[in-house]
Amino acid sequence: MYNVDVPPRFGLLAPPDHRSSWSVGPQAAMVEPNYMPEEQKAWLKDASNAVKRHGFYLRKAIDDDNMKEALRYSAALLGELRTSLLSPQKYYELYMQACDELRNLEARQQPQPAAALLVFFRDEAGKGRSQGELYDLVQHAGNIVPRLYLLCTAGACYVRGGEAPAKLILRDVVEMCKGVQHPTRGLFLRAYLVQARQGRGAVMRGLLPDTNSQYEGEDGGNVIDAIEFLLVNFTEMNKLWVRMQHQGSARDREKRERERQQLADLVGKNLTYLSQLDGLTFQLYRDIVLPRVLEQVVTCRDDIAQQYLMQCVIMVFPDEFHLGTLQSLLGALPQLQPGVRVHTVLSLLMDRLANYAATDKDVVEEMNGVDAFGQMSKVALKVVEQHPDMPGADVAAMYSALLGFSGTVYPDRLDFVDRVLETCYNALQRRGPINDSKAEKQVVALLSTPLDKYDAVTVLGLAHYPSVMELLQPRMKREVATRIVQTLLAAGTQVSTLDQVEMLFSFITPLVQDVEGLQDLLDEEASEQLTALLLDVSEDQQLLARLVHNMQAEGGDTDAQHGMVVAAQRHFLQGGPQRIRHTLPPLAFSALATVRRVAAAQQGGSTPQVGCAAWYQLLHQTATELASVPAAELALQLFLTCAHSASEEAALEVTAYEFFEQAFVLYEESIPDSRQEVRALQSIIGTLSRCYVFGADERAALAHKASSYCAKLLKRTDQCQALLACSHLHWQPAIEGKRAVRDEQAVLSCLKRALKVANAAQQQLAVAGKPARGGDVSSGPAAAASLFVEILNHYLFFFDAGGQLITTAVLQASGQACGAAVAYWSVALHAIDCSWWDIGVWLSLLELVANEVAADACKDNEALQTFYSNTLAHIKQRKAAGGEAGAKYDGLQI
Repeated sequence: MYNVDVPPRFGLLAPPDHRSSWSVGPQAAMVEPNYMPEEQKAWLKDASNAVKRHGFYLRKAIDDDNMKEALRYSAALLGELRTSLLSPQKYYELYMQACDELRNLEARQQPQPAAALLVFFRDEAGKGRSQGELYDLVQHAGNIVPRLYLLCTAGACYVRGGEAPAKLILRDVVEMCKGVQHPTRGLFLRAYLVQARQGRGAVMRGLLPDTNSQYEGEDGGNVIDAIEFLLVNFTEMNKLWVRMQHQGSARDREKRERERQQLADLVGKNLTYLSQLDGLTFQLYRDIVLPRVLEQVVTCRDDIAQQYLMQCVIMVFPDEFHLGTLQSLLGALPQLQPGVRVHTVLSLLMDRLANYAATDKDVVEEMNGVDAFGQMSKVALKVVEQHPDMPGADVAAMYSALLGFSGTVYPDRLDFVDRVLETCYNALQRRGPINDSKAEKQVVALLSTPLDKYDAVTVLGLAHYPSVMELLQPRMKREVATRIVQTLLAAGTQVSTLDQVEMLFSFITPLVQDVEGLQDLLDEEASEQLTALLLDVSEDQQLLARLVHNMQAEGGDTDAQHGMVVAAQRHFLQGGPQRIRHTLPPLAFSALATVRRVAAAQQGGSTPQVGCAAWYQLLHQTATELASVPAAELALQLFLTCAHSASEEAALEVTAYEFFEQAFVLYEESIPDSRQEVRALQSIIGTLSRCYVFGADERAALAHKASSYCAKLLKRTDQCQALLACSHLHWQPAIEGKRAVRDEQAVLSCLKRALKVANAAQQQLAVAGKPARGGDVSSGPAAAASLFVEILNHYLFFFDAGGQLITTAVLQASGQACGAAVAYWSVALHAIDCSWWDIGVWLSLLELVANEVAADACKDNEALQTFYSNTLAHIKQRKAAGGEAGAKYDGLQI
């Protein structure tokens, strides 16, 4: 026996019995003391210094070829691993440092690196000492921990030298390691026995009698012996690992679990090495490896160990092994502890098998042969039944994984999807209402899984999909509904029947109907919460607005389309005002697109059951509902669009007149804002000017009404521009087959009124005396001047269009008025008293137009000058064109 006198290192921090409390028997108490992190650091530093010191003397002994001293200091160095004072993490640091001290002594001449001590032991064979003697010699070490480390090292030399069969030494060493039953020390000792590090060979792993290995033979053993060695080591390591959970007090439970998680890789490496054996066949895996591993997993009855080891088994062994032993592997899942996240294990297995099936079609046939889906479904059901306290989130996650597997491997079997939803619903329903946010998110993920793999409309038609959705709270139902609509839009799925529309709206009700309490917030004007709710509503309705255009009847059937639009309108009207303003306009425009086809069919001689009149009645109702929101401006635009459609596409004069009448009513009663009035009146005039269906009396009534609104606008500039627009009501472009209105007298009347209003606007701005802002022609004197240029342009338009009452004399007068106005406002508006502005001043300015426009002061307003210059350029171009068109401009002097 060889010993090393080691001076005390821990000083005042060390407990008095830290050298006398070693225990090597399994019966000894192994309660780890709970020391502070500062103490841990101090002890680790002290032990590290000792390792370095002993490593120095070990190198010196090897250099001196002194076997006795080399064994003495190597035992002292490895003796530092006897401590029970360090946490597993700190112990790992000390373990790696001790191993590094040995590995740093590598012989440079070795083609493959090996520990210097191992090289030193091998070299002893050339000095007359057998490896068997060395194997016996190291067993005289005084303490079991360094003794077994040295025994592993000497045993490796014994086998490598060919002096002993590999299977005998492996069996001896793995059994001898049972002498260390302290969990931490035992785990790292057995890790030293088999584990490789950074590409360097492990002590015994490279000596396994694997197939085609140099150590395989009648005496050396075969792959079965290698498997046995790794399985025994795995079993013992797992027992030590599980035993760590039961050390210490209950208050340190979480800390111990974290430490165990850090050491999990030490145990799992055994399974990795098993999977890497060249001689491991499916038969050996099925008959020997898997039964032994599963037996150890199930009997250990530890949540952490079972979770990690089941995942490790699934990850390290080949896919074909899993498929061939699926029944055994799945049979172990219901036997796991309630705390094990079975859904994670099952999900991992299904993902691997699904990916495996995607690589080869024959694999799918094999899965059908073993009824993979049926087996997994039964296991999932059995797990749920045996663990009634299993959280709802885990239940949903497990069935979500099963849905993913079904969709990947059996894409055509929708009955599998419905069966999974049914069993999931039954399992969740027994657990009561779902109030946990995590569980809700998992159920949402479950419902989203089939949407990613199948047509959304088909999925919604499954019998048990709505049942699962009903388990959710309203807030999460909205999330699922949003996902459904997003999936439909992304895939471009068409909702083509009335039944599908009704079914779809039954699922997306949370998006259609108003949020409870929204109206109260609107009444109270609670800003922050109201803003958030309105933002959600806006996002929801944008999705629904896009969804409307996916509702297209199969084969373009307009009668079926009418029923679908009516159904959608009924559902949309159940929403509050904040939602209707978003959903009704796209529904109306979708209907208008169908009306166009219906009208074309009727004109072609077909007689749809639902004619244009019924469609316009639906549109009238939609616009009226929109007006009651209130959303008057939107409703007015919709009435005008429908009026134009009824006029030009369906040639329904009475219907078109009704839509215009409603637009006028809305304009008078529900458009309070002056800017909205201007926009609405421009829309009315623009739409009416493009309608040809009306007779003379009806058109005159509508045109007169529109013209009367011009004088009621607040700003004179707006009045003038509206009158100019009204002039086009009496002069429509000629279209073949249409009755174009050409009333020159009414046109000239509108232009004269516009000129009069422009004159009044000029006087009003002169009184106000507001200067123009840069190139802005919307305010200040430039606004009035630009009106004259606009009037001149309208005169030119109707002159070109063939108006007989607009002559060159009229244009000359209009052009002079415009030129005078531009020059006047450019030169000295502020210097002229507003009382001078009478007809005499106006006539005198006509003579100064040509000179004043060229004046420097007129160049201040670039936009106005450009507008006027372009107008003059047009006149010059027309004069230079020659022919009949150019002759019309001969009498006009610029």
